[in-house]
Amino acid sequence: MMASRAVLEVKKVSKAYEKNDVLKEVTFAVKEGEITALVGPNGSGKTTLVRAVTGLVGFDGGEVTIMGAKAGSDNARSVTSVSLDNPVLYDDISALEHLEFSARINGLENWQARAKELLGVFGLLERQDDLPSSFSRGLRQKVAMSMALIRPHRLLILDEPFVGLDQKGKTSLILQIKEEAKSGVAVLVATHSEEFLSVANSMIGMLEGEAVYRGTPSKDQFNRLVG
Repeated sequence: MMASRAVLEVKKVSKAYEKNDVLKEVTFAVKEGEITALVGPNGSGKTTLVRAVTGLVGFDGGEVTIMGAKAGSDNARSVTSVSLDNPVLYDDISALEHLEFSARINGLENWQARAKELLGVFGLLERQDDLPSSFSRGLRQKVAMSMALIRPHRLLILDEPFVGLDQKGKTSLILQIKEEAKSGVAVLVATHSEEFLSVANSMIGMLEGEAVYRGTPSKDQFNRLVG
């Protein structure tokens, strides 16, 4: 059996804002079919790291590649799907139209069945024609995650996806993440949720810009870092 290859490779990535180091030579990889939890207290560098990996911010040193392509390049973006914390949605198109937009802009023409499936998974079928301006944070989060899941991808990155979700929503998302990994997708989830550790295969622990833990998910390490 062939070993899984790394989809995301982060090598000695550093980033500073006004001489304050927010990332300090961070190194890790996420392989095909692997679910990695990225944990740490507020201000540890998790969000900056996620944004560097997705090409939303630059970094001062090191390298990030996705399927061998430089982070932020067209090739890297074409295989990466992202749902960030506090998602920005369009308040003049419906939940269903958001999924259509995400699918079509990424070249997926036969999107309707998958859209209905995702809306059903997240309990949004009755709200599919509603505008996000009327949605709670949890509902907006569900729409954003559905948009991330509907487009083709080999790497899925979720930033604090459980914030605002009720238990049913959390359970639905966890099941979807497991299905993603089962299909060979590499999954990176930045989270404060200890519950997620039982789902993850590996854990990266961040503290003051450094990856101070890399290994098997550990509740003891999680509690030391997050409290």
